[in-house]
Amino acid sequence: MRNVVVLTLASLREALRDRLLYSLLGLGAVVLGVLALMAPLTLGGREKTFHDAALAWIHASALLTMLVLGAWTLHRERERGIWLSVLARPISRQEYLLGRLAGLLGTLGLVIGAATLIYLAIGWATRVPLLPGLGTALLYVFLEMSLLAGIVLLFSTFTGLVMTLFLALAVFAAGHLSADLLRFAALTESGFLRALALAAHWLLPHLELYRVRTSLVGGDLPAPGALLGALGYTLLYFLALVGAAAAIFARREIR
Repeated sequence: MRNVVVLTLASLREALRDRLLYSLLGLGAVVLGVLALMAPLTLGGREKTFHDAALAWIHASALLTMLVLGAWTLHRERERGIWLSVLARPISRQEYLLGRLAGLLGTLGLVIGAATLIYLAIGWATRVPLLPGLGTALLYVFLEMSLLAGIVLLFSTFTGLVMTLFLALAVFAAGHLSADLLRFAALTESGFLRALALAAHWLLPHLELYRVRTSLVGGDLPAPGALLGALGYTLLYFLALVGAAAAIFARREIR
């Protein structure tokens, strides 16, 4: 456990030195500030527009952080030979992966937290009322991006940087279309295509579970059962991704 904590803290320090985080936060602050200043010129829906843009920015910042930092961290350490130096110590491969993953999730929490503070500060300065379901919205963002972190980790154990980014983006996009696969399976007359669509539907992450921003901005909070279902699904799928990544990494030849 001590090795995991040390690796987690090292990953957090590396992430905090990355300019990407500050660029995303700075750009978002400028956009939200301009939007808040222009809000009086809009015809109604001032608060909804501001909240929707802020939540979209937080989601996009978390997405880019998980994709870029998540994919780049492992590949950079492999190219620089850090894998060899770290694993030459009394640190197991499972501890190494868990430490890096925990650092990635910690970075995700920091990005969401920092973006939220900027959003709240601008909202307070421009007298925009607080969104009632803000905590729930942030939790859904964290759950969805946690799955993305697991997906990036899995692909990083056996593919290159470009393929990791491509495959992670493909799975992320397909995960938001998984419900359409059920409709396609119901409409197609081909048994093979139906079986393929159903298999893809159950294998891909059901990321539409986390799309609650529009309803939250509109004032509709998710039912407690829906939130518990999202938590349980995220935990099970996340553990499956980490288990698969650990199994592959344990058999990989380190050079």
